[in-house]
Amino acid sequence: MEGLIGKGEIRIDAYDKVTGKGLYASDYGNQFPNLAHMKALRSPYAHALIKKLDISKANALDGVMYIMTGHEPGLDWDQFPKASIIAKDETLWAGQIVALVCAETLEIAEKAVELIEVDFEKLPAVLDYYAAIDPNAASVIDPEYETRPLGFSDRPGDRASNRVSPNVVGSFKMHAGDVPAAVEEAEIIVEGEFWTGKKTASPLECANAICRYDSDGGITMWSNGAGVHGVIKQGICRILKIKESMVRIIQPYMGGSFGSRLNPYVEVITALMCLRTKKTVSFQFNREEVFTGAPSNWPCITKVKLGAKKDGTIIVNDYYLAEEIGACVNNTFFSGRLSSSGAVPVYRFPNLRMDTCAVATNTVPAAEYRGLGCPEGEFGIECLVNQLADELGMSPVEIRMKNIIDKGERDAFGELITSIGLKKCLQSVADAVQVEEMPEQDMGVWKKGRGCAVGGKQNTPLGRSEAEVWYNSDGSIQLFISCDENGMGATTALAQIAAHEFQVPISEVKVTKGDTAITPYDNYSASSRTTYNTGNAVILACEEAISKLKIEVARVYGLHPSKVEIKGRKAILVGSYVQEVDIPSLFAPTSMFTQGNWGLQKGTPVIGHGLFCPAPIHQWDENGLSDRVWNWFQYSAAAVEVAVNEETGQVKVLKIASSADTGNPINPKLVEGQIEGGVHMAIGFSINEEHVFDANGKIANANFSDYRLPTILDMPTNDNVHAFINPDPLPDGPYGAKGMAESITIPVGPAIAHAIYKAVGVRVTGYPMTAERILALINEKKAKEAAK
Repeated sequence: MEGLIGKGEIRIDAYDKVTGKGLYASDYGNQFPNLAHMKALRSPYAHALIKKLDISKANALDGVMYIMTGHEPGLDWDQFPKASIIAKDETLWAGQIVALVCAETLEIAEKAVELIEVDFEKLPAVLDYYAAIDPNAASVIDPEYETRPLGFSDRPGDRASNRVSPNVVGSFKMHAGDVPAAVEEAEIIVEGEFWTGKKTASPLECANAICRYDSDGGITMWSNGAGVHGVIKQGICRILKIKESMVRIIQPYMGGSFGSRLNPYVEVITALMCLRTKKTVSFQFNREEVFTGAPSNWPCITKVKLGAKKDGTIIVNDYYLAEEIGACVNNTFFSGRLSSSGAVPVYRFPNLRMDTCAVATNTVPAAEYRGLGCPEGEFGIECLVNQLADELGMSPVEIRMKNIIDKGERDAFGELITSIGLKKCLQSVADAVQVEEMPEQDMGVWKKGRGCAVGGKQNTPLGRSEAEVWYNSDGSIQLFISCDENGMGATTALAQIAAHEFQVPISEVKVTKGDTAITPYDNYSASSRTTYNTGNAVILACEEAISKLKIEVARVYGLHPSKVEIKGRKAILVGSYVQEVDIPSLFAPTSMFTQGNWGLQKGTPVIGHGLFCPAPIHQWDENGLSDRVWNWFQYSAAAVEVAVNEETGQVKVLKIASSADTGNPINPKLVEGQIEGGVHMAIGFSINEEHVFDANGKIANANFSDYRLPTILDMPTNDNVHAFINPDPLPDGPYGAKGMAESITIPVGPAIAHAIYKAVGVRVTGYPMTAERILALINEKKAKEAAK
């Protein structure tokens, strides 16, 4: 049959999801009649001492089973990798858990929370980057500050050896070429300071977990968290010191998480409460808790200086970046390296200096969020590339075509670029929106403009992925995998791979996923790694199973295995008196008259196991350079047409085109869906989404009424959304495929910013680009013009 790679197969989970037959983690509550419920008491202050915590009245309430605090006996919360789960004597952000109640019903748990008596002593807090980097910052977030190495500077060009603030934690520096000399050589320089806001992933299903106490003293958990093996199970075993054999994690259907559930903050405390009560326990966040208790993105401040020749050739980038990471007390994850990574593989920068760091604040701890900081880190670069084009009289397409790296070149780190289809991506979106032409101005106070941008994002080698495939005695195929299905269609793509390898319809492949007692190890799905990592593992598993089948068929007919080809249920034989065999007919039934120690046996599948792990990165040298800092890169381009109201500052995106370099796509229809979803999401956090804090440092808009997610009325119509695939095969990807979803969000913000400039003549230096901010820029421009 014809191969399935590159075919738009229907999602294998579509029926379950559209009919409601498929169960999500929160649906499992109905399976347990005596389910206990948890509710958290959270700090109302961004920074406070806990002077008094009296749980006696709550403990006395009928139906209360257990109350947990930060002083839970025999437990060290500091093992948690990103931030303390439950506060001990001090709360570091508004929303941090102070006490956790488990009761027979949710209503009793909520009542018990109200009965807990707690006295706080409010402490000074820092809520943003600018307050945090003050040399006399009010709050020292990092308790290990005195023991951390020095060497951070907060300005490009200033290589001071001392820290400017106790809230600056972790740093990464890279220096390629001779930046000072190149700045002097440049014929034109553009520079600026750029910022992006703090935001929250907003999937439909809130974080939740159900944990059952089993008769052997172990636990079984149903969770919508990510990484059943690599995150949840290992996190629980490490923090709670439980044997791996005593923990089983099952991942039902899960919706999008966009990185927000890559930390087992729900699962660990649910497991602990289950062990303490020996009951089946549920912990489910409400919407407010998703904002105040789950991780946010990490906003970035960038200070960028680009220098170029008059022909548009960029020769230098002096680049500073700071990640605002919230109340993370363990900051080894953050150094600015992830956020700044996308600045390197897109353009030729013969001279590039990076000075990056992380800055802690008294806000919700940051973690992975769609793009791992690359949308935030590349915003300023893309804005300045557009400004360069404007000042040189070039088109934004022309200047990028001149400077985008070509395949086979090395980036400023020294890495070989083996796959980059970015120039085709850029041309396709520019043509779709006609970005180099001025739109007709026919909307009165609404002025139109068009803009474009590009982006690149690294793939991090995040450990191994395994897959197992069974060829059953009836000829059917079963695939066992543990990667996360966050709605992107990975399960379907992986089933396509298995079907392609065995040359059967995708309907012949049954997928079992996300159960640590059944499915093989996978780390977790992040950094757009699933198709690449798990896809390669599936191919290897299929190859092993097919090889075993060939050996068994060849043995029966006296052939060498190389003379056997497997096509689904059929074996094609070369050089045999039999040319075609029905493979299931070779599976012998169990019989007392035959020896069953060898050969194909009914009921016993032929099993193939695949393990794939990308090559490790290489440690960078004293200049931050290495020939392998990352694994591979994904790229995308976007072009937009916007309308800006000169009187109110309101921005509407009228048209948008987005293109992805996916490598060879396994399922183009799924890719198109990811592109469309990605651009709509990026429009939201480019124009609407941000945290607003009250006087106590608590998020004041922690709900869907005030957070202002874009609705269908804020989006371009379907005929004005264009998705393109421009693949450049990845040499070691499965059939040349690579991940693509996260890169889609990178260029949308700067493309909108440039379109706003073309419409009303103001340059935006941050997002969200709210009406208030745009109107302020318009009024500032008018005032300057009037003063001339």
